[in-house]
Amino acid sequence: MADWTSLLSGLNTTVLSAFGREVTYSPSTGEAIAINAIVETARETEDTAPGVYALIFLRLGDLPRSPERGDEVAMDGLSYKVFDIEADGGGGALLRLRQM
Repeated sequence: MADWTSLLSGLNTTVLSAFGREVTYSPSTGEAIAINAIVETARETEDTAPGVYALIFLRLGDLPRSPERGDEVAMDGLSYKVFDIEADGGGGALLRLRQM
């Protein structure tokens, strides 16, 4: 029987294969890379400009290093900065992004 971590990792991979799309991830140091992520744009409005943030879900193993606040993500002709990171126990992470 598989352990919870490996089951969750397998689920993350399957969900990203079914619903993910390519985005460009640019760490604060290093080269930009294309990764597969599940994207939810215009998630909520904020009181401060520019007023909208997005979420992406990705596999941490697809990144050259752990994500950090200030990293950038480009998609649909827009650029975003990572402002919050929430990792799951199976190698996935939900990143909250602010439009630049």
